[in-house]
Amino acid sequence: MNNEVSKTMAEFTAQLKEVYSNDLLAVILYGSAVGNNYQPGVSDINVLVILENSNAAKIFSLGKTVKSLLRKNRISPFIMTREEFTTAADVFPLEYCDILENNALVYGNSDILKIKVTMANLRSELEEKLRGAVGDLRNILIEAEGNEKILKDLILGWSGIGNIVFRGLLRLKKVNVSGMDSKAILAETEKEYGVKLDAFLLLNDLRQSKKSKHKRSVVPETASVFADTLLEPLKALVRAVDAMDGGTK
Repeated sequence: MNNEVSKTMAEFTAQLKEVYSNDLLAVILYGSAVGNNYQPGVSDINVLVILENSNAAKIFSLGKTVKSLLRKNRISPFIMTREEFTTAADVFPLEYCDILENNALVYGNSDILKIKVTMANLRSELEEKLRGAVGDLRNILIEAEGNEKILKDLILGWSGIGNIVFRGLLRLKKVNVSGMDSKAILAETEKEYGVKLDAFLLLNDLRQSKKSKHKRSVVPETASVFADTLLEPLKALVRAVDAMDGGTK
Protein backbone atom coordinates (compact mmCIF):
# COMPACT_ATOMS: atom_id res chain seq x y z
CA MET A 1 0.00 0.00 0.00
CA ASN A 2 1.18 3.56 -0.59
CA ASN A 3 2.16 5.89 2.23
CA GLU A 4 -1.13 7.78 2.27
CA VAL A 5 -3.16 4.57 2.61
CA SER A 6 -0.73 3.24 5.21
CA LYS A 7 -1.20 6.31 7.42
CA THR A 8 -4.98 6.16 7.01
CA MET A 9 -5.04 2.49 7.97
CA ALA A 10 -2.85 3.10 11.03
CA GLU A 11 -5.31 5.73 12.25
CA PHE A 12 -8.35 3.58 11.47
CA THR A 13 -6.84 0.55 13.23
CA ALA A 14 -6.06 2.62 16.32
CA GLN A 15 -9.69 3.71 16.52
CA LEU A 16 -10.87 0.13 16.02
CA LYS A 17 -8.66 -0.97 18.93
CA GLU A 18 -10.09 1.79 21.10
CA VAL A 19 -13.65 0.55 20.50
CA TYR A 20 -13.10 -3.22 20.35
CA SER A 21 -9.95 -3.85 22.41
CA ASN A 22 -9.27 -7.62 22.57
CA ASP A 23 -12.25 -8.41 20.34
CA LEU A 24 -10.38 -7.00 17.35
CA LEU A 25 -8.77 -10.01 15.65
CA ALA A 26 -7.71 -8.74 12.23
CA VAL A 27 -7.77 -5.71 9.95
CA ILE A 28 -7.24 -6.60 6.30
CA LEU A 29 -6.94 -4.19 3.40
CA TYR A 30 -8.10 -5.47 0.01
CA GLY A 31 -9.08 -4.20 -3.43
CA SER A 32 -7.50 -1.38 -5.42
CA ALA A 33 -5.80 0.11 -2.36
CA VAL A 34 -3.47 -2.89 -2.48
CA GLY A 35 -1.32 -2.47 -5.57
CA ASN A 36 -0.96 0.01 -8.41
CA ASN A 37 -4.59 0.70 -9.33
CA TYR A 38 -5.38 2.89 -6.33
CA GLN A 39 -6.38 6.49 -7.17
CA PRO A 40 -6.41 8.86 -4.16
CA GLY A 41 -9.77 10.57 -3.77
CA VAL A 42 -11.36 8.30 -6.37
CA SER A 43 -10.81 4.71 -5.25
CA ASP A 44 -12.48 3.29 -2.16
CA ILE A 45 -10.33 1.86 0.62
CA ASN A 46 -11.90 -1.53 1.26
CA VAL A 47 -11.20 -2.94 4.72
CA LEU A 48 -12.22 -6.26 6.23
CA VAL A 49 -12.57 -6.03 10.01
CA ILE A 50 -12.76 -9.37 11.82
CA LEU A 51 -13.97 -9.46 15.41
CA GLU A 52 -14.34 -12.13 18.05
CA ASN A 53 -17.56 -10.60 19.34
CA SER A 54 -19.62 -7.61 18.37
CA ASN A 55 -23.02 -6.04 18.90
CA ALA A 56 -25.07 -3.21 17.49
CA ALA A 57 -24.11 -0.81 20.29
CA LYS A 58 -20.38 -1.08 19.58
CA ILE A 59 -20.81 -0.72 15.83
CA PHE A 60 -22.98 2.34 16.47
CA SER A 61 -20.23 3.73 18.71
CA LEU A 62 -17.60 3.00 16.07
CA GLY A 63 -19.59 4.96 13.48
CA LYS A 64 -19.44 8.05 15.67
CA THR A 65 -15.71 7.61 16.32
CA VAL A 66 -14.58 7.14 12.71
CA LYS A 67 -17.18 9.09 10.71
CA SER A 68 -14.79 11.85 9.61
CA LEU A 69 -12.04 9.41 8.70
CA LEU A 70 -14.42 7.27 6.65
CA ARG A 71 -15.77 10.22 4.68
CA LYS A 72 -12.42 11.90 4.07
CA ASN A 73 -10.66 8.76 2.85
CA ARG A 74 -13.54 6.82 1.24
CA ILE A 75 -13.08 3.89 3.65
CA SER A 76 -15.57 1.05 3.16
CA PRO A 77 -15.41 -1.26 6.20
CA PHE A 78 -16.74 -4.81 5.97
CA ILE A 79 -17.30 -5.98 9.57
CA MET A 80 -17.65 -9.68 10.39
CA THR A 81 -17.13 -11.88 13.42
CA ARG A 82 -14.65 -14.75 13.17
CA GLU A 83 -17.50 -17.26 13.02
CA GLU A 84 -19.25 -15.34 10.24
CA PHE A 85 -16.09 -14.98 8.19
CA THR A 86 -15.07 -18.62 8.41
CA THR A 87 -18.53 -19.92 7.45
CA ALA A 88 -19.60 -17.49 4.69
CA ALA A 89 -17.26 -18.37 1.81
CA ASP A 90 -20.04 -20.41 0.19
CA VAL A 91 -22.38 -17.41 -0.11
CA PHE A 92 -19.81 -14.65 -0.81
CA PRO A 93 -17.33 -16.42 -3.13
CA LEU A 94 -16.85 -13.39 -5.39
CA GLU A 95 -15.94 -11.16 -2.47
CA TYR A 96 -13.79 -13.82 -0.84
CA CYS A 97 -11.81 -14.41 -4.04
CA ASP A 98 -11.00 -10.71 -4.21
CA ILE A 99 -10.01 -10.58 -0.56
CA LEU A 100 -7.94 -13.78 -0.52
CA GLU A 101 -6.04 -13.09 -3.75
CA ASN A 102 -5.18 -9.44 -3.18
CA ASN A 103 -4.81 -8.27 0.40
CA ALA A 104 -2.52 -6.67 2.93
CA LEU A 105 -2.66 -7.63 6.59
CA VAL A 106 -2.76 -4.42 8.62
CA TYR A 107 -3.34 -6.00 12.02
CA GLY A 108 -3.71 -9.49 13.43
CA ASN A 109 -2.82 -13.02 12.33
CA SER A 110 -2.91 -13.98 8.63
CA ASP A 111 -3.98 -17.55 9.53
CA ILE A 112 -7.56 -16.30 9.63
CA LEU A 113 -7.39 -16.00 5.82
CA LYS A 114 -6.84 -19.73 5.31
CA ILE A 115 -10.24 -20.31 3.71
CA LYS A 116 -11.09 -22.15 0.49
CA VAL A 117 -13.55 -20.92 -2.13
CA THR A 118 -15.02 -23.61 -4.38
CA MET A 119 -15.56 -23.07 -8.10
CA ALA A 120 -19.08 -24.47 -7.74
CA ASN A 121 -20.05 -21.72 -5.29
CA LEU A 122 -18.33 -19.09 -7.44
CA ARG A 123 -20.22 -20.25 -10.53
CA SER A 124 -23.52 -20.14 -8.65
CA GLU A 125 -23.07 -16.58 -7.40
CA LEU A 126 -21.92 -15.41 -10.82
CA GLU A 127 -25.04 -16.79 -12.46
CA GLU A 128 -27.21 -15.09 -9.82
CA LYS A 129 -25.46 -11.73 -10.36
CA LEU A 130 -25.68 -11.95 -14.15
CA ARG A 131 -29.35 -12.96 -14.15
CA GLY A 132 -30.07 -10.15 -11.70
CA ALA A 133 -28.35 -7.65 -14.02
CA VAL A 134 -30.46 -8.84 -16.96
CA GLY A 135 -33.60 -8.30 -14.89
CA ASP A 136 -32.42 -4.86 -13.76
CA LEU A 137 -31.81 -3.70 -17.33
CA ARG A 138 -35.23 -4.91 -18.44
CA ASN A 139 -36.82 -3.05 -15.53
CA ILE A 140 -34.92 0.10 -16.55
CA LEU A 141 -36.34 -0.21 -20.06
CA ILE A 142 -39.86 -0.35 -18.62
CA GLU A 143 -39.21 2.47 -16.15
CA ALA A 144 -38.14 4.79 -18.99
CA GLU A 145 -41.72 4.66 -20.32
CA GLY A 146 -40.58 4.90 -23.93
CA ASN A 147 -38.59 8.11 -23.37
CA GLU A 148 -35.04 7.94 -24.79
CA LYS A 149 -33.75 10.80 -22.61
CA ILE A 150 -35.01 9.17 -19.42
CA LEU A 151 -33.59 5.83 -20.52
CA LYS A 152 -30.20 7.41 -21.13
CA ASP A 153 -30.16 8.87 -17.61
CA LEU A 154 -31.30 5.58 -16.08
CA ILE A 155 -28.54 3.66 -17.87
CA LEU A 156 -25.93 6.14 -16.65
CA GLY A 157 -27.26 5.74 -13.11
CA TRP A 158 -27.34 1.94 -13.29
CA SER A 159 -24.85 0.32 -10.94
CA GLY A 160 -24.12 -2.41 -13.48
CA ILE A 161 -22.43 -5.64 -12.49
CA GLY A 162 -19.01 -4.26 -11.59
CA ASN A 163 -15.50 -5.48 -12.27
CA ILE A 164 -15.83 -7.99 -9.44
CA VAL A 165 -18.16 -10.07 -11.62
CA PHE A 166 -15.86 -9.94 -14.64
CA ARG A 167 -12.94 -10.97 -12.42
CA GLY A 168 -15.06 -13.86 -11.18
CA LEU A 169 -15.86 -14.91 -14.74
CA LEU A 170 -12.15 -15.04 -15.53
CA ARG A 171 -11.43 -17.04 -12.39
CA LEU A 172 -13.96 -19.63 -13.58
CA LYS A 173 -11.74 -19.98 -16.64
CA LYS A 174 -8.67 -20.31 -14.38
CA VAL A 175 -7.27 -16.96 -15.58
CA ASN A 176 -4.96 -15.11 -13.21
CA VAL A 177 -6.48 -11.64 -12.77
CA SER A 178 -3.78 -10.26 -10.48
CA GLY A 179 -2.65 -6.80 -11.54
CA MET A 180 -5.28 -6.40 -14.28
CA ASP A 181 -7.06 -3.07 -14.59
CA SER A 182 -10.70 -2.81 -15.66
CA LYS A 183 -9.91 -2.52 -19.37
CA ALA A 184 -7.68 -5.58 -19.34
CA ILE A 185 -10.29 -7.56 -17.43
CA LEU A 186 -12.99 -6.71 -19.97
CA ALA A 187 -10.70 -7.53 -22.89
CA GLU A 188 -9.78 -10.90 -21.41
CA THR A 189 -13.43 -11.68 -20.65
CA GLU A 190 -14.29 -10.96 -24.30
CA LYS A 191 -11.57 -13.38 -25.37
CA GLU A 192 -12.50 -16.17 -22.95
CA TYR A 193 -16.28 -16.02 -23.46
CA GLY A 194 -16.54 -14.80 -27.04
CA VAL A 195 -18.80 -11.82 -26.27
CA LYS A 196 -18.42 -8.16 -27.18
CA LEU A 197 -18.16 -5.91 -24.13
CA ASP A 198 -17.52 -2.53 -25.76
CA ALA A 199 -20.65 -1.10 -24.14
CA PHE A 200 -19.40 -2.02 -20.67
CA LEU A 201 -16.04 -0.42 -21.42
CA LEU A 202 -17.83 2.77 -22.43
CA LEU A 203 -20.02 2.61 -19.33
CA ASN A 204 -16.92 2.28 -17.12
CA ASP A 205 -15.35 5.33 -18.78
CA LEU A 206 -18.54 7.34 -18.34
CA ARG A 207 -18.75 6.49 -14.63
CA GLN A 208 -15.25 7.90 -14.14
CA SER A 209 -16.12 11.14 -15.95
CA LYS A 210 -17.14 13.99 -13.63
CA LYS A 211 -18.83 15.99 -16.40
CA SER A 212 -22.50 15.02 -16.64
CA LYS A 213 -22.96 16.77 -19.99
CA HIS A 214 -20.08 14.78 -21.43
CA LYS A 215 -21.61 11.56 -20.16
CA ARG A 216 -24.93 12.20 -21.84
CA SER A 217 -23.38 13.22 -25.16
CA VAL A 218 -21.21 10.10 -25.39
CA VAL A 219 -24.10 7.69 -24.90
CA PRO A 220 -25.48 6.76 -28.35
CA GLU A 221 -28.42 8.97 -29.43
CA THR A 222 -30.72 5.96 -29.39
CA ALA A 223 -30.42 4.83 -25.78
CA SER A 224 -32.50 1.73 -26.42
CA VAL A 225 -29.81 0.52 -28.86
CA PHE A 226 -27.17 1.12 -26.21
CA ALA A 227 -29.27 -0.84 -23.71
CA ASP A 228 -29.34 -3.72 -26.16
CA THR A 229 -25.53 -3.72 -26.46
CA LEU A 230 -25.46 -4.16 -22.67
CA LEU A 231 -28.27 -6.69 -22.45
CA GLU A 232 -27.25 -9.14 -25.19
CA PRO A 233 -23.73 -9.90 -23.87
CA LEU A 234 -25.17 -10.33 -20.38
CA LYS A 235 -27.61 -12.92 -21.72
CA ALA A 236 -24.74 -14.68 -23.51
CA LEU A 237 -22.70 -14.75 -20.30
CA VAL A 238 -25.68 -16.19 -18.41
CA ARG A 239 -25.90 -19.02 -20.95
CA ALA A 240 -22.17 -19.70 -20.74
CA VAL A 241 -22.09 -19.78 -16.94
CA ASP A 242 -25.27 -21.83 -16.72
CA ALA A 243 -23.73 -24.40 -19.08
CA MET A 244 -20.91 -24.89 -16.54
CA ASP A 245 -23.39 -26.16 -13.92
CA GLY A 246 -22.09 -29.42 -12.52
CA GLY A 247 -18.75 -29.03 -14.24
CA THR A 248 -16.99 -27.00 -11.56
CA LYS A 249 -15.36 -28.31 -8.41
